[in-house]
Amino acid sequence: MKFPDLVYITWAKALPHARINLARSGIDRCPASLLRLEASDLVATLPVTYGYPPLRDAIAGRYGVTSANVFELSGGTSYANWIACVAALDGCGRGAEVIVERPTYEPLLRIPQALGHRVRRLDRRFEDGYAIDLDRFASLVTTRTKLAIVTNLHNPSGARIGMPVVQQMASRLARVGAYLLVDEVYLECVFGRRPESCVHAGPNVITTNSLTKAYGLDGLRAGWILGPEPLIARAGRINDLMTNNSVAPGEQMALAAFTRLRDLDRRAHALLDPNLARLRAFFAREPRLAAFVPDGGNVVFPRLPRGIDSDRLAGHLLQRYSTLVVPGRFFESPRHVRLSFGCEARRLARGLKNITRALDEI
Repeated sequence: MKFPDLVYITWAKALPHARINLARSGIDRCPASLLRLEASDLVATLPVTYGYPPLRDAIAGRYGVTSANVFELSGGTSYANWIACVAALDGCGRGAEVIVERPTYEPLLRIPQALGHRVRRLDRRFEDGYAIDLDRFASLVTTRTKLAIVTNLHNPSGARIGMPVVQQMASRLARVGAYLLVDEVYLECVFGRRPESCVHAGPNVITTNSLTKAYGLDGLRAGWILGPEPLIARAGRINDLMTNNSVAPGEQMALAAFTRLRDLDRRAHALLDPNLARLRAFFAREPRLAAFVPDGGNVVFPRLPRGIDSDRLAGHLLQRYSTLVVPGRFFESPRHVRLSFGCEARRLARGLKNITRALDEI
C-alpha cells in the first residue's frame, strides 16, 4: 500500500486568510447555539459499541433504512469514503478494477490507487451538463470490476444524477458482483423537496454523507455510511483496526443536529436559495464564463475563456482582491474554477464582482 500526497487537500489546508472566501466546500459555519445544547448534555464517555445507537437510529430514520444499514463514525465523509472503499474491496486482490468519475474529488481517486487497484475513468463532460453517459459507463464494466465511485451532487459541478440512472448503474454492476459507492455529501443541499438517498437504488449501493457541506458543521466530523447489512458489519470490523471508537461529545452533538435538522436546513437555504438566483444573474451578464448552473448544492464550476489559466486567475484574485477560488487543476480541469456560494449574500456579490474585474485585467 502506497499513500500518495493529496495536492488539493494540502493546498486547502495552507490557504491564507482572505476577506472573501469562495473556495470553501461547505456553507458558512453554523453557530453552535443552533444546536441548543447545555454543558450537561455532553459527556466524555459513551458505551463502547459499533456507533452510538440513538444517533444510528436518527440517521436510519432520516434515510428510510434500518439501523443495521448504518455505520456512523467520526471523520466526516472523507473517512466514511475510506472505510466504505476498504470494505467494498476487502479480499478482492490486486487485479480488481475500480471505476471513478472524472472530474472528481481527489481523495475518491487516490483511495483505490493507494489500495493497489486499477482505476478506470468515467468521463462526466461539461458539454453534457456533467450527466452520466450510461453507454460509456457500461463499456467500462468488466468481470474484474469490483467498485464504481461517483458523487451526487457532483463535486465539483453540482450536477445531480437522477435515481433512474443510479438504478441502471447499480443493476449493471450487480451482474458482475460489484458495488456502487455514491458520495452524497452535497445532496442535502438540493432545493425544495428532500431527495431520496441513492442507497435505495439497489442492494449493492453504498452511500456516504455527513453534516459538513450542507449544514456548516464541519468541525463535528460526523459522518456515516449507508449500505447492505453485511458490508456495514464489515466496515465496523475494519474500523476496529483504525479509530475503533468515535468521539463521545461529537456523537451527542451530531444527535442534537439531527434533532434540530429542520432549523439547520432553514438556515442553510436562507443562504443558498437567493444566492443561486444571484449566480444565474451573474453568469447571464458575464459571457466570458461558460457555466453549468446546478439546481442545488453550494458549488459551481464555470469554464474560463481560452488562454486564461485558472491558477493565474486565482492568484490574481487573491493578491489584488483578497478573494479565494479553487483552481480547476485540483479537479482535473485547468480551464475551470470552483466557486462556493454558501456564504453571506454581500460577500458573494463582492466576490463575483471581483471575478469580473480580474477577467478584465487579465
